[in-house]
Amino acid sequence: MNRFILYLFGFFLLVQANALACNFKIANFGSPKENIKIEPIQPVLMPDRFGGESLIIPMEDLCKNDKSLYGTAAIYLYIENKLTRIQLYRPNMDDSKLMDYSMSKYGFFNLPEGVPKSRWRGSYIWESGNDIIEYIKTDIHDGYAEIIDITSKLYSAGMAEYNAKVGKWLDSQQ
Repeated sequence: MNRFILYLFGFFLLVQANALACNFKIANFGSPKENIKIEPIQPVLMPDRFGGESLIIPMEDLCKNDKSLYGTAAIYLYIENKLTRIQLYRPNMDDSKLMDYSMSKYGFFNLPEGVPKSRWRGSYIWESGNDIIEYIKTDIHDGYAEIIDITSKLYSAGMAEYNAKVGKWLDSQQ
């Protein structure tokens, strides 16, 4: 009987931990930017030269009960006033929390043998329903960044056009 009560208690703890987990997907793909409301402040919209507009919201404002991803920014990209991409960006943190998060949420992937998580660089892609999820770990100035990039297959054409504009501009800067 004591073992049953212990298992039941463990189950309730597990359910409670999942209930407190952060939900950064606060809008559906294709929805307009006006649908995002964060109390007590309204996020600032930043247009770019490629036809996109980004809302950048610190994870601290989205997930007050889950501090595991603090230090991460959630970036919502709107093209033609439709949510097209959600990106989690974690620069220069001395951990691999986005890697751990993506592996636990979307599925495990193997790292090269003998390479610790902290030194691995690369990307991995999953598909989940209509979403394409890409985990990226790359070097940046003075460190590295972890990125989880989530796009909808329904808006992949618009995203490809946007990325082509960005790529053309980057090529012109060299």
